[in-house]
Amino acid sequence: MTSRISADMLGPRSHASLTIAIPTFDRPHELRRCVSLLKNQTNYNFHLLIIDNASPVAASEALHRLLQDFPALSVRIVRNPVNIGGDANVLRCFELCETDYIWVLGDDDVPLSDAVETVLDELRAYPDAVFLNFASDMVVRTGTAIRTRRTESRDLESFVAAIDSFPNLLFASTSIFCRRELVSYLCYGFHRTYTMAPHLILLLQRLMTGPCECILSCSQIVEWGAPKEGDRWSFMRQAMGIGTLLDLPFSRDTRSAIAKHLMRPRALEFATIQLAAYRLRSGDTHGSRYLIDQVYGRLVRYAGGWDLRLRYLLCRRLLLAFPRITLAVFRTAVKVTHRGDQMLEFRDPFS
Repeated sequence: MTSRISADMLGPRSHASLTIAIPTFDRPHELRRCVSLLKNQTNYNFHLLIIDNASPVAASEALHRLLQDFPALSVRIVRNPVNIGGDANVLRCFELCETDYIWVLGDDDVPLSDAVETVLDELRAYPDAVFLNFASDMVVRTGTAIRTRRTESRDLESFVAAIDSFPNLLFASTSIFCRRELVSYLCYGFHRTYTMAPHLILLLQRLMTGPCECILSCSQIVEWGAPKEGDRWSFMRQAMGIGTLLDLPFSRDTRSAIAKHLMRPRALEFATIQLAAYRLRSGDTHGSRYLIDQVYGRLVRYAGGWDLRLRYLLCRRLLLAFPRITLAVFRTAVKVTHRGDQMLEFRDPFS
């Protein structure tokens, strides 16, 4: 079902080259805040595309009064008849975008007051860029932007070598994509939605087919909006999915380099906490063993390094043999080192 706000309400559509696409589900308050911040940008030189994933309160209803006050803002709202999942909804943004460039912005993330101006400045500075990744709270960049040029013969390898924060790439709201260069790879994204990184699938597939320019910008356009308790992505689902990025047809060196980006000690600690809690609540030793092997088996194999292997084997042994002690030790370590209460929130990995 498509709800296109009428031209009479919003005024003539601009000839913008940028679409800001917001995939949303059941966050009417956060959605209103996000759109309200966008309407305060210095110009309306963008289209706003909202993909409502069958929310209980329709996005068109949640935004009706807000949008009436801003007739110059070009808006299209599309409502899916059923919930197709968050990752498939991200790909719907690419599917329905009608401009050259797309910014997929999370409904609970916070665009900066000059975000649109910053994006358009960067697009003017790098007109051949297929991908631009901006800095965020996860990574601080200084100096000039890092770029992989069209003239380089090993673009995928160059891009992987230039990555300074893989979590920042996973944070889709930090990135701008050239839609016309990536839309033909949508089938690969839908095929691998289980990676929980479908936007990266499009980019990686494009990089494997030929040279293109990618930019790691020092500027910032968004702040991460910490989700409320109970409304976070399932860490175990993400941990299980992200490792399957290695199933793409990479060279051995590229697969190893990506595995090293993915094999993060803090994530292993987080997984151990989650699985120890699951082991205690369910008594399912087989399920716990299966999950930790799925999450880290392939990463350890390709990332290399005896320190990672030993850490993985130790966590696996402690988890299965002494889940209560393991959970207590890891939870204490998280509290003492102040690494975030979100690591202690339990989510059933099979739910």
